[in-house]
Amino acid sequence: MISPERLRQYPFFGSLDENQLRQVAMLTEEEVYQSGEVIFHEGEVASTLYFLLEGYIDLYYTIAEMKHATLDKGIPVGEINPGEPFGISSLIEPYQLTATARTNGLCRVIRLDAAQLRSLFAKDRRMAYLLTHQAAKSAIDRLHATRIQLAAAWA
Repeated sequence: MISPERLRQYPFFGSLDENQLRQVAMLTEEEVYQSGEVIFHEGEVASTLYFLLEGYIDLYYTIAEMKHATLDKGIPVGEINPGEPFGISSLIEPYQLTATARTNGLCRVIRLDAAQLRSLFAKDRRMAYLLTHQAAKSAIDRLHATRIQLAAAWA
C-alpha cells in the first residue's frame, strides 16, 4: 500500500479528501519494471491504473497492415513521464487499452486495481467525478501529444 500522503503529491488525486485518499491508497502497490519490459499491450482489457514514479515509459500504436521490420514494436506516439497516470482506459468504458506501454529504462510505478476503484466510484459519486475528470484531462493531453508526434512523423 502507498501512503495517502504520497498519493496527495500527484495532481490526479489532489482534489480528494482524506477519507477518499485512504480508500484509494488501500488499492495501491508499488512495482518495479526493468528496461524494455512491456507493461501492457494495446487491445487488452484495461484492469489497472498506473502512475509513474521513476523512469520513462513509451507508448506505441500497432498498425497491423504495416509489415515493416523497423515497425515491429509499433509506432511510437508518446511518453509517460514521472508523476503521470497511464492505463487511464481502465476508468473509461469499454475498458480496453488503446496503446502498448514499454519501459524505457528502469521504472517504478504505483499500481491500482481499477475494478476495485470503480467499486469505490459506485459508492462515492464525487470521487468518481473527480478522478474520471482527471482521466479525461490526461486523455486530452495525451491525444494532443500524439497528434504532434504523428505530425512530426509525416513531415
